[in-house]
Amino acid sequence: MMIIHKSLRELLEDCLIISCVSGTVGIALKFTTFFNIWVQFPGWPNVCDVAFLIFSSLFLGWRALEQNKRKKTEHSTAS
Repeated sequence: MMIIHKSLRELLEDCLIISCVSGTVGIALKFTTFFNIWVQFPGWPNVCDVAFLIFSSLFLGWRALEQNKRKKTEHSTAS
């Protein structure tokens, strides 16, 4: 069996990335069911959705910046 992750931390980060992307897509698709319908959303689920979207965007942005930095350092050392 091929080892994909070197450590438990890498596995957890990949699971968190999958959860963030899947959850963001799920929240976005949830609102497509309400087209042409006037809906009053309760406050508590909206707060959870917004908190999750903020966390997801910050985490995924941080990971993207970290990957970009890693690629730049690998590129500069290879030259």
